[in-house]
Amino acid sequence: MATTLESAATTVDAAKVAALRAQLPATARTAYFNAGTNGPLPRVAQDALVAAASKELEVGRIVPGVYEGGWERNARVKGVLAGMVGADADELALTHSTNEGLNAVLMGIDWQRGDEVVTTQLEHPGLFAPLMLLAHRFGVIVRMADIGDGGGDVPGALEAHVGPRTRAVALSHVMWSTGAVVPLAEVGAMARRRGVLSVVDGAQGTGQVALDLHASGIDAYAMPGQKWLCGPEATGALFLRRDRLADVKPTYLRYATYDVSGFLTPWAGAQRYEIGEFYGPAVLALEASLLWQRDEVGLDWAYARVAALGQRCRAGLAALGGVTVASPADRMAGLVCFQVAGMAPPDVTARLYEQGMTIRYVVYPPGPSVARVSCGWWNTEDEIDALVAAIGELAHAASTA
Repeated sequence: MATTLESAATTVDAAKVAALRAQLPATARTAYFNAGTNGPLPRVAQDALVAAASKELEVGRIVPGVYEGGWERNARVKGVLAGMVGADADELALTHSTNEGLNAVLMGIDWQRGDEVVTTQLEHPGLFAPLMLLAHRFGVIVRMADIGDGGGDVPGALEAHVGPRTRAVALSHVMWSTGAVVPLAEVGAMARRRGVLSVVDGAQGTGQVALDLHASGIDAYAMPGQKWLCGPEATGALFLRRDRLADVKPTYLRYATYDVSGFLTPWAGAQRYEIGEFYGPAVLALEASLLWQRDEVGLDWAYARVAALGQRCRAGLAALGGVTVASPADRMAGLVCFQVAGMAPPDVTARLYEQGMTIRYVVYPPGPSVARVSCGWWNTEDEIDALVAAIGELAHAASTA
């Protein structure tokens, strides 16, 4: 009986995946394993973008009902995203990238020479760069915790470097070069206990794993729109917990960051950190993608499927001779990082692309580069198995060359 039910569930799942893939045209062209860079754009997002851009072209961009609608549009998309990540809409600021959000927070802290920030050796340059700027500009000391592949006691490793001058801890939710998922709630609790700000690079977390920012205790979380959320480039958001607004000063002011009826009084919420203008059609495309994933794909289903496919991929690769997997099995989701003995990751990536499989390689200066597979909910089990088989053939060829 159990086998029959499992078979029926698998059939239903396969039918759902097939129907949803029809709304992701890129998945018909290639086995799409690169949401860690850019996710596949759904038709609803493209339709929303084209419709909005056409309206601007034909009606105008500054006419009544179009220009004013931008405020409502921005508030609406923040409301949708807030519901997906466990935040309140007024705790979100729209951004153009994860890096923009990280800079807004890190540059807004009132640093004094000799203050310290703790990070890890696995961080993306998008976080490393603003941390290095803090050192050069304000004399901040950057402490680096060695967390290995990220599968161990990350909160403990961070706390070991927290001292009396530490103002913040800054790290990724999901490590881009190993796929390790950091226990956010433990990091948030440690930071609160030690009285420091917790700043998280959510580039690989948002849309890949379930997220409840309020429950996590994290203070600031920067997220992109174009990766696992499958929105267009130059979209994203920054979460800043309401009780931390006073600790992060706006560093880039424009007319929309403060109440123009007063004297440079910042908005009550995170809108005060919004930098520059936002391309309306792109914001509407992001909203369309978010609504589609929430209402038609189903967030819980998507997160569970990403994790299951990630484990399937990792197990398959780990069983191959000549392949070393860098992702910790008990603390990962959909990112699977690996190396093929005798073959450079760029060559692995190129050879797989020739076979209709799109992955990427990650160049990380502190250590060797790796090839990275981003297992999306849109991928099929057959695609995972074909990818593993193709990598096995590459490994065999490299070992006999």
